[in-house]
Amino acid sequence: MQIVTEGTMPTIPEQQESNTSPAELGIAVDIGTTTVAVSVWSLLHRKHLVTVAEKNNQVRYGYDIIRRIAFAVRPPLTGSSTIIETGSSALHYCIIRQLEKMFSKAIFEAGTKLPRGFQPQVKSIVITGNTTMLSFLTAASVNNMAAAPFTPASLFDIETTWGQIREGNVVQNSPELDKPTPELIQIFESSVIPSSTEVYLPPCVGAFIGADTVCSMVAAGFPVPGGKNLPQTLRPWESKITAPLLLADIGTNSELCLYVPEQDDKPCKILCTSAASGPAFEGANISCGMPSIEGAIDKVTYMHEKLNYHTIGEKNPRGLCGTGLISAAAVMLKNKYIDKNGKITREKSKLGDGTYCIELTPAVYLSQQDIRNLQLAKSAVKTGLEFLLEHVEETPVFCIAGGFGSKINLSEATTIGLLPPQLEKRTIQLGNAALSGASALLFSNILRDKARALAKKAIQINLAGIPEFQERFLKGIDF
Repeated sequence: MQIVTEGTMPTIPEQQESNTSPAELGIAVDIGTTTVAVSVWSLLHRKHLVTVAEKNNQVRYGYDIIRRIAFAVRPPLTGSSTIIETGSSALHYCIIRQLEKMFSKAIFEAGTKLPRGFQPQVKSIVITGNTTMLSFLTAASVNNMAAAPFTPASLFDIETTWGQIREGNVVQNSPELDKPTPELIQIFESSVIPSSTEVYLPPCVGAFIGADTVCSMVAAGFPVPGGKNLPQTLRPWESKITAPLLLADIGTNSELCLYVPEQDDKPCKILCTSAASGPAFEGANISCGMPSIEGAIDKVTYMHEKLNYHTIGEKNPRGLCGTGLISAAAVMLKNKYIDKNGKITREKSKLGDGTYCIELTPAVYLSQQDIRNLQLAKSAVKTGLEFLLEHVEETPVFCIAGGFGSKINLSEATTIGLLPPQLEKRTIQLGNAALSGASALLFSNILRDKARALAKKAIQINLAGIPEFQERFLKGIDF
């Protein structure tokens, strides 16, 4: 599976520790709604050793956050008089089981890169993710996140241990977990991570602006707001930022952050919001959608009066991934296969239910409903971006984080209206900034303090609470 794991590591302010053993390792984890990435680092050399990434196994309980929360808060399944499985326990144990297996794989690979005679010793772990994913990880209650005002049980910034996380003893008043299965007990007993291993969970801004966004802000170099950002107040490794910065992690739940520099004696500030864009960008709820794995169409072109395609790994086409969906829509729009309303107008084929589609291959097609799902997703992101852009006078430097944002063609994204046109030439693709930021927190208490300050100072805006939001959203649906 092609999951973006690389990103730009921010500067570490502290000096390297000289009394650290070459065997001592740190692990950074990014638990995304769709994917999970585990990165292993040498604490002595601050050197990246290995990264493993997989699809998040929690997708079996729902592709998006809302469906998983609904599963977590449902009444427990029962058989006779014995509780078989509660939703919150299922989601907790699912991610714990997956992380244990990923840790084993990553540590084994990292051990082969250590000097001869040294056995790997995991000393610290930083785990980032959105607020809901961290709640599932720690078995914290998500009951209050199922409806407004969406109040999470914790905004984290917690130092704990791996044993406490496994047992769900991190957040106060968490629901009692079901007893682990014999398989889980065996996994725990053979774990490569000692129960006493230190784990840090970075802070979240709110219910839908999570620690992954805070880590991305650290990686992108966002200054801490609330001051004048004067040169004499900056740390030696920081520089004064006078231009606005716009950060977007586009995915199932798209998080958007805007750094507004000092203006007319007004101090700088950070505005954050989220857009429930749904799973279309991840290849889900699309008829022939699939993850970014071999055989997925990731690029569509138009040559010799015909639609052509490229697949990941040059394999036979099996479906469309998120970047392929964007590419297909842009090419079809330019060549009048679809109109600006998204209606299929050219070379139509009929599906069994009588609706129309456009065939890319005999087995891979784009249906009218697929196009509508894409329009809804892109309008949610576009509306959020345009709202934030209204708060600055000049075009900001636009930083795209995450796997999807790192792979999309910016021109095609602009063509379909996903990105405002003024951002195309001002864009930096950061890769997995959340994982990079989490990795930096392995080495720096100063950057942990900065993450806390960013989370505390950031202003969260609920787009749905803006009176004209629905009108803007509906206007943004057309290409």
